[in-house]
Amino acid sequence: MNRKWHPNWLVFFTIALFISALATFITTFRDQLGLKKCVYGGIEYSVGQSIPNEPRCFCNEKGEVVCEEIETESTLETTEYVNEDLEFSSNFLNFVDIDINFESMRFGAVSTVEKGLRVVVERLSICSEDEELPPQIGYYMFDGQQLHLTTTTNLLAGDYGKECIVSNTFLIYGLSEVSKVLYISEDNRIIEADICVFNGKVFNKGDAFVDGDGEVVVCE
Repeated sequence: MNRKWHPNWLVFFTIALFISALATFITTFRDQLGLKKCVYGGIEYSVGQSIPNEPRCFCNEKGEVVCEEIETESTLETTEYVNEDLEFSSNFLNFVDIDINFESMRFGAVSTVEKGLRVVVERLSICSEDEELPPQIGYYMFDGQQLHLTTTTNLLAGDYGKECIVSNTFLIYGLSEVSKVLYISEDNRIIEADICVFNGKVFNKGDAFVDGDGEVVVCE
């Protein structure tokens, strides 16, 4: 007596479901462990492996070849006077008379602020009878250690004929630590600020601060 074989479709379905679940599990497991591969130029690479002749490109955990961009370092160092990253302002202080004992220029204050380095220079200039200042532009040059400041004044822009004292404020964004601060006048005279630098902060002469040993130090 011949027996006919009847396939058990439930068994087949169960096996197919098991294989599908196993494939999904293996794929997920590979993803979680970062076991994906990348193919670049017909060659397979492991996760984290760099691509030959493309040192900035590598295989990431998603199985993709990515390339890092070259970042250009931002620097404030210059070999000439510039006014980029500089906020400059001028203010009238007072007129000059015989009772005022004032040198032609002096530093008001040098300080490290949140935005950068702030320098105030007080100097002689020429103003109008109405205390108006002639147009002025500030510039700086930073060689990596020393900061040089200067200004230009346009006396032809109006009726300016009375000697006065003005305040010029230089705020250089991103700059914090310098070894020297110098101001060069428009007739090429130079003065140097009396400052001390500690832990990236600038202190003026007479300022007190705590050093690395916990002692109070006065900037002299």
